[in-house]
Amino acid sequence: MKRIFALLLTLCMALSLCACGSKDTEQPKNGDDKQQEVTTEPVTLKISIAETSTDIKAGVLADMMAEVEQATDGRIKFEIYYSNELGSLADVTEQMTMGGNILAGTSGDFYADYGCPDIMACNIQYALPTIEAVNKLNDSELFASWCDQIEQASGLKILCCNWASAPRSVLSTKPINSVEDFKGLKIRVPGLAADAFFSNLGASTMTMPFSDIYTNMSQGMVEAAEAPLSTLYSYSLQEVAKYCYLSEHSLATSCWAMSASIWNSLSADDQKILQDALTKYGSIFAEKGLETQAEFRAELETAGVTFVEPTAEDKATLQKAGFDSFSAFPNMSEGVADELAKVIA
Repeated sequence: MKRIFALLLTLCMALSLCACGSKDTEQPKNGDDKQQEVTTEPVTLKISIAETSTDIKAGVLADMMAEVEQATDGRIKFEIYYSNELGSLADVTEQMTMGGNILAGTSGDFYADYGCPDIMACNIQYALPTIEAVNKLNDSELFASWCDQIEQASGLKILCCNWASAPRSVLSTKPINSVEDFKGLKIRVPGLAADAFFSNLGASTMTMPFSDIYTNMSQGMVEAAEAPLSTLYSYSLQEVAKYCYLSEHSLATSCWAMSASIWNSLSADDQKILQDALTKYGSIFAEKGLETQAEFRAELETAGVTFVEPTAEDKATLQKAGFDSFSAFPNMSEGVADELAKVIA
């Protein structure tokens, strides 16, 4: 009986040791415990833009969405919402940081508070003077490092920055014949970089959704707004503002962003398809914007808008006001202006 008991005890100990050994071999390797599972279900991304359904951007996005849906066999689908239908940019971005299935594009300076003050440089007036310069930044290690900082800090995945608008100019309810006329002008601005620029010119800046400009202009609360000519026209601002100062002060770059957790749930192939398509159609959007400048100027002139082009002296003053804006943001890295200049040289 004692011999049987001893055999049973030995057997139990052996089984216990085997169990311990098997537990060790099941430990995740190479950080597998941190890898997010790739989804096998279709993902629907809600695209949020400030522009109307008739804007150039809406048409380009329609082509981009169709290409991605076809290339992924429907694994990525889209719904598009115009004129900030999903909420303010701040609300939409907050949803993305919390894992919301939204894809949104806006000026790079907006993301400065999400982990990388240096991305403000994307929208400093005159810092990126050409589409070629914008594309060089988009493809650079400098921009990639900015994106990494934002992803680490806030969970936002920035996909590209090359959706450059056509040159932005100022439409106003009162004549602007020179830079001196900006002093005291009540102008709606889209972000911090534009705020610094127009403040340097002596203007009184304010922010509001683009869809609110028409009403505020008609009531005299706002005297001017800046945007590409196509956007000014699509919002019918020519009905309440009859003067355009062709400053062409910015090729405002839009950075497209989404939740990093949603991004990481996509397969590597689908990630590449989405990012490549956004970059490809960003270039198409930028070129279309340039091609339509003359068309929308003619439309605005037909509606009774008078155009004024800056003198050479005023252009120099505008450019100085732009580059002086770097000093308005002390949280930016020292020398970021020089780094940017090297990238786009």
